[in-house]
Amino acid sequence: MPVRERLLLILPDKDIYEYLCTGCSESLGQREVTLADKRLAALRGSRRRHR
Repeated sequence: MPVRERLLLILPDKDIYEYLCTGCSESLGQREVTLADKRLAALRGSRRRHR
């Protein structure tokens, strides 16, 4: 069954996401993305576009 990602909380150093079942909307888990992770992902994305 597919899942949906929902942003729960934005903090100065991280964002917290929740994963929901698309069928029954039950919470399946959470994930924290740190500011360092977001910067690294942005850096990787910009490098891919320049090649």
